[in-house]
Amino acid sequence: MQGDFFINDWLVQPQINTVEKGARRCHLEPKVMQVLVHLALHPGDVLSKERLIDAIWRDIFVGDDVLVRCISEIRYVFGDDARSPSVIQTIPKAGYRLIASVTMEIATAAELRTTSDIAIRSSGTHPAPEKHRDSIANAVDLDDPPRLGDLDAAQTAEDPLTVEPAPEVYTVHARDEASNHTDPPRRHRRILWLLLTAALALVAWGGTWYWRAFHPTPFNVFWAPVLETPEPALFCIADQNQYSFITLRDAAEPSKRVVLKDNLSAVVIDDLDTIVRVAATLHAHGKQYQLKGEEATTLSDLRNGPTIFIGAFDNTWTLRLTKSLRYHFANNADMTQFRIVDGNDPSHPGWVVDRTQQMATNNYLDYGIVARFTDANTGKPSIIVAGIGRGGTIAAGEFLTNPDNLAQLRRAIESADSKKNLELVLSTQIIDGQPGTPKMEASYFW
Repeated sequence: MQGDFFINDWLVQPQINTVEKGARRCHLEPKVMQVLVHLALHPGDVLSKERLIDAIWRDIFVGDDVLVRCISEIRYVFGDDARSPSVIQTIPKAGYRLIASVTMEIATAAELRTTSDIAIRSSGTHPAPEKHRDSIANAVDLDDPPRLGDLDAAQTAEDPLTVEPAPEVYTVHARDEASNHTDPPRRHRRILWLLLTAALALVAWGGTWYWRAFHPTPFNVFWAPVLETPEPALFCIADQNQYSFITLRDAAEPSKRVVLKDNLSAVVIDDLDTIVRVAATLHAHGKQYQLKGEEATTLSDLRNGPTIFIGAFDNTWTLRLTKSLRYHFANNADMTQFRIVDGNDPSHPGWVVDRTQQMATNNYLDYGIVARFTDANTGKPSIIVAGIGRGGTIAAGEFLTNPDNLAQLRRAIESADSKKNLELVLSTQIIDGQPGTPKMEASYFW
């Protein structure tokens, strides 16, 4: 409906979305005006909520509370009371009915008749009851239309431009249903989306878990026995000479040294490099650890959790545990040659470091052992990170913390049918005392 009409003594102007009475003019939101117009097109008829929603929000999913809000705004404009209505009556479980009188101009009434006919044809229902025509006839006698003079007189008497001051304007806004009320369909869709998102997240988590379970990272391939235990890891480190004194500097005069009695144990700095490298990597994966010198470590300590043994010829526990392994450390009687031997192949010359060459040139080929196994005496995981010389220990620590080296190790483990225990022999070129890249010389899995 495009023409103006009256509800009681209120002038409704759909084209500009206003309702006015005397000096009071109220502006309605478009959807609120459309609800009012649709009710005026069917005065006296009970219109269900579904019918109104379908007519006004044809292409949008909204709930009943959006329509309720529009009805509330219309009542507010007309000063109508839902408990004692004079404009819109609520019919419980049925819908709404416009009970106010509707007065329309000839063009508006004709448009109403056309709109009603279209609605009847499109819906396939019977024509509106006779009271519908009576309500229209109360406003305009369609069989005896008013004379032109009468219309002119009426227009002159009612024309606000000639007899009334500028009207006061009131704006009535339909509240944002999205912010104040959640439509049931939208709420249902939101719940559905939340459930779908949760399901997808669960599937993604399950997929990730499945992938990690069957495709672990190179780091986890080797370190899983240590990471999966609840106990902290123990670093059993080689401690050197114990000292009964310590030299400290005076705070007021740093160049002044004072010798004090104390009990100290020294750690070779090359071993410390490996300790820091491995400990930092475990800590980054959430694994707690503690340090203990090899002389202070007991069998009871080894039974408390996984142990990582650093160093070879200066660590008693390393020599004890590797003695029964295929690859183990050995030396000649005068301690001038140190080697790794193959227990399964006595004819193999092994991997040898000549200490004379080592001390004279500081350029030599060093070797080390990396091993992971469950110790039969403790039942706990044991990790060996040890070199013949200092460079060999550094190379072993680098091998177990470098992703590229661990990827190489994973391929070797997979080729060995993922056996739990393993032992590697590594080599590294020492130049001016500094180790190069570690290289795998031999491997054994069981």
